[in-house]
Amino acid sequence: MIRTVAMPQRLFIGIFFFLAAVVCAVAPMPLLYRSLGVVLSAYLGFAAAGMPAAYLTALLAPPVGLVGGDPDWLVMLPIVLSGNLLAMIGLEYGWRLLAVPLSPLLLVLPALVAWQLPKQPLFEVALPWDGQQGTWVALHLLVALAGVLVAVYLDRRRARVGTERAEGARPEPA
Repeated sequence: MIRTVAMPQRLFIGIFFFLAAVVCAVAPMPLLYRSLGVVLSAYLGFAAAGMPAAYLTALLAPPVGLVGGDPDWLVMLPIVLSGNLLAMIGLEYGWRLLAVPLSPLLLVLPALVAWQLPKQPLFEVALPWDGQQGTWVALHLLVALAGVLVAVYLDRRRARVGTERAEGARPEPA
C-alpha cells in the first residue's frame, strides 16, 4: 500500500482533508465544484494519510452536505457517493500504475450511466446538472487523474527518501 507519514501527522492530515471535504460539501457553491472539492480532498487524504482517510473523506463528507438543505445535492448524492466508492476501490486494489487509469474511470462511471440512461424513454429523469454532463465527467476525470498522480509521486518520493536514509545508516565496507 502507499507509504504515509508517521501516526500523529497522519491523523491530523486525515482529519484536515476530511474537514476540507465537509466544507466543500456544505458550501453554497455549484454542485460541480462541491463534488470536485470532495473528490480532490479524498485523493489528497489518500496520498497523505492512506486508505482509511480516503474512505472516510469520500463516503462520509458528501452526506454532510445535506445540512445545507439543497435538494439538488440530495438528487446528485447517489451519483457522487457511488462514484467516490468505486474510485476508492479502484485506488486500493489497483494501487500504483493500474490505479492511474482505473480509479478516474471508476469515479465517472456512475455519472456516465446517469448521463446516458435518461436518453432512453424508460429512464427519463431530469438531473440538476443542466446540460453540463460532459463538463462534469471531464473535470472529474482530470481531478481524479491529478489526485492519483500526486499520490503516486508522493509514494515514490517517500520510498526514495527511505532508501537514501537506509543506505546512509549502513556502515561502509572496508
